[in-house]
Amino acid sequence: MKNIIAITACLKRCSIAISYDGKILQKNEDVDAAANLAFLTQRLFEENEIDVRGIEGVITASGPGSFTGIRTAQSFAKAIAFSLEAPSASVSYFEVADRLKGNRNQNRLIALKADKNQVYFKKICKENCKGDIDKYVGISSYENIQKIADINSEIMLIGDAIDEVLSHIADYVIDFQKIEDIKNAANLLNLEDRITETSVIQPLYINLM
Repeated sequence: MKNIIAITACLKRCSIAISYDGKILQKNEDVDAAANLAFLTQRLFEENEIDVRGIEGVITASGPGSFTGIRTAQSFAKAIAFSLEAPSASVSYFEVADRLKGNRNQNRLIALKADKNQVYFKKICKENCKGDIDKYVGISSYENIQKIADINSEIMLIGDAIDEVLSHIADYVIDFQKIEDIKNAANLLNLEDRITETSVIQPLYINLM
C-alpha cells in the first residue's frame, strides 16, 4: 500500500499526515478539531495537488486520550474510507510507541500522559504475560507505576511521560526510550500493515487501576 492518510485529533489539536508517492506530507495545528479537521485535510490535499481518489487506505488512532478528540478523528476517517471505498484501521498509541521504540527481546512498559498526575500504561512481555492480562493495561497514578513496572524484572520504559515516571521510581536504574509528540499522525504511518479490508475503527477503552 503506497498512498495512505493518517488522522489524529485531541480537543484542541488536529494532525493529518499523508504518505503519497513516497513523500510524507503533514499538517499539525492547535485548533478546535471538530470545526477544523475536515478543512485542514482539504487544504493539505489542495496545497500539494493530491487527488483524493489516489488514497488507498485510511488509519486513525483508537486512544488512549481525549475521547471526544478520538471520536472526532475516527468519524472523519470512517467518512473518508467509506466515500473512497478504501480499507481502514485504528491503532492504539501503545502500538505506535512499541513500533517506534520497542524491543521484542525485552519487557516493555509503555507510559503515556493522562490527566491529573496519571499515566495510561501497557506492560508488554517478551514472553506471554502471566496472570490477569487486564492488569497489564490501564490508567495509574505516578505513585503506583513502580509497582506496575515491577523493579525485580528487567524492563524498558517507553513513552512521552518519561521524566514524570522516572521521578517516582526511586533508586532504580531503568532503560528508557522517550517519544516526542506521539500523537502526531505521521507516526501512525508506521503501522500501515494494520490496514486491511476487515479492520475495524473503534475507540480504546481504558480501565482505572
